[in-house]
Amino acid sequence: MFVWQLVLTSLLWAGNFVAGKWTAGHASAMMLSELRFGIAILVILPFVWMKEKRLLPPRKAILLLLGMGATGVTLFNVLLFEALAHTSAANTGLLSTLNPAAIALISFLAFGHRLTLRQAAGMLVSFAGVVIVLTRGDLERLLALQFNRGDLMMIGAVLFWGCYTILSQKAMAYVSPLAATLWSGIFGLAFMLPFNIRQFTLVDVTPAFWAAMIYIGVGATVIASLLWNLGVKRIGGTHAGIFLNLNPVFTSLLAYLLLDERMNASQWIGTAVVIGGMLLFSTKKRMKIRRGADCCSAD
Repeated sequence: MFVWQLVLTSLLWAGNFVAGKWTAGHASAMMLSELRFGIAILVILPFVWMKEKRLLPPRKAILLLLGMGATGVTLFNVLLFEALAHTSAANTGLLSTLNPAAIALISFLAFGHRLTLRQAAGMLVSFAGVVIVLTRGDLERLLALQFNRGDLMMIGAVLFWGCYTILSQKAMAYVSPLAATLWSGIFGLAFMLPFNIRQFTLVDVTPAFWAAMIYIGVGATVIASLLWNLGVKRIGGTHAGIFLNLNPVFTSLLAYLLLDERMNASQWIGTAVVIGGMLLFSTKKRMKIRRGADCCSAD
């Protein structure tokens, strides 16, 4: 079940990029982020109250939730938008593929979790597939990339997302994934507002803009973040992180289906390589789980 939850998470996050086509030009990127998390908080708040009959988190979780909001909501978004202002979308897309490695590194530093040789190979194979998808199989595109300070900001964003993932894993020892999603959004929005207080304006809004914002706030934030946190709680940050390699694959597929953008043969091959790398990464773990279940049933 958790596999499909994380696959759906990537699909919802990929839809965020497509929906962004209808929000661009109506507000600053930071303003759009604040709207996104504002909508998400309003939607998720009553569900937390109805399910848990309380809103305030326990004291033990507050610092962890503050850390989630600061890293995964505020710093990640601020650095991402600053990176986009200084470097190309191709570079940010390529550097975002470092997410699984960043999560694995921070998981090792925080918990001492080590990758097996098979998992490391699967991560590299999947990474290669993502590069094929992003470059459309054109080696010259990869060689022509130029790196600047915006790329350093994107690397920072990737590292902060890794921190968010590990902090969420710790926080969910004290709160539910639903409450973790809510409070990381509240704290993150509170931290984010000072960065954009002078540019809080919307321009020429349309019904399509609000439809896209509702999708981004509900689908790509509430549902996707909740599924991500559930996945992290179930299998840990390192194993959940490999599913992030599906984000550019789903983005290309949705652009092909909804925006009439073409996918060439290399991108289809790259998609297959991504999936192959993910299977290589996760098969051994699933086999161990199944063997353990078989032993239990034999007893």
